[in-house]
Amino acid sequence: MSFKTTIIVAILAIALGAYVYFYEIKGGEERQQAEQEAKKIFLFEDDQVKGMTLAHSGVEIVLARAEDGVWKITAPIETEADQGAVDALVRNLKNAETDRVVADSTADLALFGLDDPKVKVSLLLEKASTDTLCIGDKSPTGSYVFANRNGSREVFTTSSSLLTNVQKELFDLRDKRVLAFEKDEVKKLELNQRGKPLFVLSKTGSEWQMEQPQKLQGDRSAVDRILNKLKYGKAKAFVTEKTESVKPYGLDDPDIVVTLWLGKDKAKKQLKIGDAKSPDRYYARDEARDPIFTVDSTLVKELRKNLFDLRDKKIVKFLRSRINKIELVYADSSIVCQKDTSDNWRVTAPVVQKAKKWKVSGILSDIETLKAEEFVAEKATDLSRYGLDAPRITVKLWDDREIQTQVFLGKAKGDLVYAKVSGKEAVYLVKDRIVEKLSPKVADLVEAEKKEEK
Repeated sequence: MSFKTTIIVAILAIALGAYVYFYEIKGGEERQQAEQEAKKIFLFEDDQVKGMTLAHSGVEIVLARAEDGVWKITAPIETEADQGAVDALVRNLKNAETDRVVADSTADLALFGLDDPKVKVSLLLEKASTDTLCIGDKSPTGSYVFANRNGSREVFTTSSSLLTNVQKELFDLRDKRVLAFEKDEVKKLELNQRGKPLFVLSKTGSEWQMEQPQKLQGDRSAVDRILNKLKYGKAKAFVTEKTESVKPYGLDDPDIVVTLWLGKDKAKKQLKIGDAKSPDRYYARDEARDPIFTVDSTLVKELRKNLFDLRDKKIVKFLRSRINKIELVYADSSIVCQKDTSDNWRVTAPVVQKAKKWKVSGILSDIETLKAEEFVAEKATDLSRYGLDAPRITVKLWDDREIQTQVFLGKAKGDLVYAKVSGKEAVYLVKDRIVEKLSPKVADLVEAEKKEEK
């Protein structure tokens, strides 16, 4: 083959490749996209929708989008909207597609239920343009519904799921949060329950400190559960939008009042819970809003707390990374484990042998997670009654130079055992399984020695 022929073949190959790319591949993608867009009932970007009206069952719900993108309901009442529910509605309309045209512009709309549509959706787009969709009866198979747009008499079908997705009630689209706040902004929590002490907890860093009725370390997980219930709790029904008297609902003298202070300015949020409407529903009100609504009994249960629930139940705290020696002391023996310079644990008494790292780590975890099941005495004077004058087990945790903390286990009480921690006057009851966990056999604690090959 001559050089000239080679050049011609190369040019033809490039031209063919360009044709395949631009027409078959790129052009095919563009044609496919055009076909998909031709099927769309609406063509818009999410941020182009400035408002929406849903009309069905004699009710017209009007939604407006503020400059910051937040949806509000302006009719039949003025209230905050459920942002997720409205965004989902917009997505369903954006993704809605026509199936096929079933009647031209001469159609009798009554034949398709479009003379009095089941649902009418109007979108207010940028530049004040409006796009309207009417949905009528279902097709004979029930898989599709008849629809038309902008008053046209041309009728097409679309998936019946669209009817389900847009046939929303006011309750579906309104904000149902019992209390609107951001968890990270909560700096203080006050829980007032009728007939019980006032509980006040303040946040310092990531920890909660109880200020009332006693100055104690708060239980972070317990407070977190309360905040989660409040943040994600939803109204089950709206009883009244405005009322002259809250007395009929027990909200003049509420059973529970929970107050949150948020951010640097300590903005106040407050939820009041009144009488029970039924065994699983209670009247409630966010003091910043007019409506009275009902809440689930699970929320009320989460707010019924006592001192034990809200105080920190971890009995011992230590810096685990600094622990390099553990002593387990019993009445007639002891086990000592020490960490070497390679960060490996060794049993140094009653034998000297490499320890199973996971076993030692498990012992530290058992101590670290030890929780009080009951606070027996805040200031114990007679330790003998608890068997803590001569403990059955003493755990000593050492750092480089000194004992960081000690845990003492005494007598059993049912399936619990008395416990105390060095530096604290309190006596606790903890689950007795800790006794077994802190009484390992040396043989189970050490690594099996490798036998030398002969």
